[in-house]
Amino acid sequence: SKGPARPLTRGGPVRPSSRIRAMSKPSLRASVAAALSSITPAQRASQSAAVLEQLRSVPAFASCTGAASIYLPMEGACNEVDTWPIVADLLARGVRVAVPRVCGRSPTDMKMLGLSGDLEAAKALPRTKWGIPEPDEAAAASMEDLTESEDLSLLLVPGVAFDARCGRLGHGRGYYDAFISRQRRLQGGGRPQVIGLALNEQIVEAVPMGELDERLDAVVSPQGELRFTSEADGAKAARLLQRGEGAPAEGAGAGEAAALSSRVEIAVGRFKYACLRVSPPRGSGGAPFIAVRSGRGSYHADVAEAAIDRFEALGYRCEPLGGGRIVRSDGGPGGAKPHS
Repeated sequence: SKGPARPLTRGGPVRPSSRIRAMSKPSLRASVAAALSSITPAQRASQSAAVLEQLRSVPAFASCTGAASIYLPMEGACNEVDTWPIVADLLARGVRVAVPRVCGRSPTDMKMLGLSGDLEAAKALPRTKWGIPEPDEAAAASMEDLTESEDLSLLLVPGVAFDARCGRLGHGRGYYDAFISRQRRLQGGGRPQVIGLALNEQIVEAVPMGELDERLDAVVSPQGELRFTSEADGAKAARLLQRGEGAPAEGAGAGEAAALSSRVEIAVGRFKYACLRVSPPRGSGGAPFIAVRSGRGSYHADVAEAAIDRFEALGYRCEPLGGGRIVRSDGGPGGAKPHS
């Protein structure tokens, strides 16, 4: 069946590693590690430089003047983008740069601490047992805590693997998912912009997403930028929803209108929903609209793809804008109660 449209970059579609297909999280981590094992330091440096060049054309990065968080690279490893050139770029522009310090085992035990502005001082930070530069307790005492700062307009995050729908697979501890979730609740309104940094080998066909996994706003690799929905589409979707638009265009036949619309009763249980930007057939004169489809089962196979197939069979064009989950349980005398 037809899947959601593949997000495009400035130079065309970002292609996933042909060696890595959809699989469980542990299997995917092992497969990506195997793919990365053949990368040389020179290849990593070349890819990292290309990522920085791609970032410079991303508005959220290019226009950042306040504060940004970023991870620091593991010493001597070729399994992630080298972020030192990115840190240098941000500091040179006067951006306040925050770096992580893990101080416990709970997912919420990761702080973001501001660097002094001196790149060499940042490079001199102590190393963890994994070779990651990280402030120790003594250094942290003199650093600004930006963990819950609303000044953080940009979060540049690592990952083991990423996909074209901006799914992210981490190492399984949940630190970044908790941090991203907290920042999104704190700021709201589309802030902060969360961008994953990926080597080519880390772009895969599909990342399995759990209930606590946070989808990113974008992923930047040497090939370009992947964005599940553009800022323009997001703003237009908000305007359409505020005006109550989203019905089929005037002039649609009765049979076609019936095929495009359906009603469901809100039932107790777990559901997935998908938001689509739907454009009428070319030359029809109709305006694009937003459609929301919900159902049980897999987000992609049972909800999004089913809705896309239905629209495309009638000549409509669909662009996925995002989606999520709804959990509804019996709220007692007051009826069903939504939890998320």
